[in-house]
Amino acid sequence: MRVLECSSQTEGWPQVLDFIDRTLECRSFLAEFDGTGAALPHFGGHRPAQDLGLLLKQIETEEGRDALQFMLSEASLYYPYCKTSLDRSNTGKEVFTDLAVQQANPANENSSDETGKDINDPLINLRLAPGLVSPIWRTDKSTILFGCLFTSHHPHSIDVALARDTFRNIVKALAPGLNLHFQLEKHRQNNQFNRVLLSATDNPAVLINTDRDILAQTPTCLEALTRSDTATQQRQKLVVKNKQLDAALLELAVATRHAPDRPVPGTEKHPQRSVCVVGPDGLLKRILIKTVYPTPPSPARFAAPLFMIRFTETKDVPQDVEKCLQDHFDLSQSEAHLARHLTMTGSMNATVEDLGITRNTAKTHLRRIYEKTGNNTQLQLAKLVHRLAQLF
Repeated sequence: MRVLECSSQTEGWPQVLDFIDRTLECRSFLAEFDGTGAALPHFGGHRPAQDLGLLLKQIETEEGRDALQFMLSEASLYYPYCKTSLDRSNTGKEVFTDLAVQQANPANENSSDETGKDINDPLINLRLAPGLVSPIWRTDKSTILFGCLFTSHHPHSIDVALARDTFRNIVKALAPGLNLHFQLEKHRQNNQFNRVLLSATDNPAVLINTDRDILAQTPTCLEALTRSDTATQQRQKLVVKNKQLDAALLELAVATRHAPDRPVPGTEKHPQRSVCVVGPDGLLKRILIKTVYPTPPSPARFAAPLFMIRFTETKDVPQDVEKCLQDHFDLSQSEAHLARHLTMTGSMNATVEDLGITRNTAKTHLRRIYEKTGNNTQLQLAKLVHRLAQLF
C-alpha cells in the first residue's frame, strides 16, 4: 500500500525506504543510474544512490568488471544477487578480519587493516554487511536498482533463505508500483508537453528534446517538414535532413547544455535560431527553433529545456513593399524588384529566371541592396521585407 501511494506521490519513496530500514534493521536503496553509471537523484535520493554505486564499483566480478557495470547492463531483472557472491576476491574470511580490526580500533581515525583498507571508510559498514541487490527497472536511458544491506548482521548470523524470501516479496511490491509510477508520469508529461505546444504557437509546430525525441506535434508540421525535404519522423525520433536546421539544433543543444535550469524571469532570454528553406513550390519557408520550458516546472528527470520547431509558410509579398524599399532605403526600382522576388522564392536561380536578368546583374543588385539596407545575408533581407509587408 505504501508503494502504491508513491506511484502518484513521488516524494513518498524515501518514506518507504525508511519503513523497510526500520522493519528489517537494514539499509535499503532504490537508486537510479544513467547509462554511464552516474547516480541520479530520483526515488531514494542522490547521495544514497552515490553510496550504492561506489560500493558496487568496489566489487570486482568474475568477468573482471565491477558489479555496478554488471548490474546496469547484464544482470537479470528481479533476480536477488548476493553481494558476496558477486565478489570474486571474497574468501569468506576478509569480512571477519575487517570487522575484528574495526572493533579493536574504534577511535583510531587513520587506522587500517593489514590489507591497507581504511576501516574508517564511511562505506565500511556497507562493505562488511551481507546484502542483496537486484535491477528492477531498465530502459535504454537508465536502470533502477533495489538493494538491502543487513548492517546489523554478518554472513554467519543471517538467515539467508529468509532474507531472500523477504527481498523477493519487497521486489514484487516495488515492480508494479514503479510501473504505475512511470505510466502516470508519462501521462502527466504528455499533458504538460501538449500544454506547452498549444500555448506557445499558432503555427504548425513540433516539440522535441535534446535527443530529438518527438514529444508533441501538430498534425501538419511533420507533413510540411517532410514535403520540404527538411526532416522526417522515424518512430518517435525527428530525423533532420537539412544541414542548416541540423546545425541550428546542435547550436541550441550546446548553448543550453551547461545551463539546463529554467532561467529567472526577466534575466535571460530563451535562445532561438531561425533558418529558411525552399519548398517544392519554390517559395521560401521559415523554420524557427525556440527554447521552451514546461509550465508548471516539469519533474526533475525532465528538467532540461525543450526545443519547439515552428514551420511558417511564406505568404505572398505585396507589390507595395517595393515602393517602401525605394522610399526608405533609396533602392532603385530594379533593386527593390529583386529584393521582393528573392524573398518570395528564396532562390537566386529562380529569381534570375523569373526576372529575366543575368546572374551577374542580380549579384550586383544584391550587393547594393545589402549596402543600402545594412543587411548581410539573404535571411536578414527576407526578415526586413516581411516586416515591411505587414504594413500593407
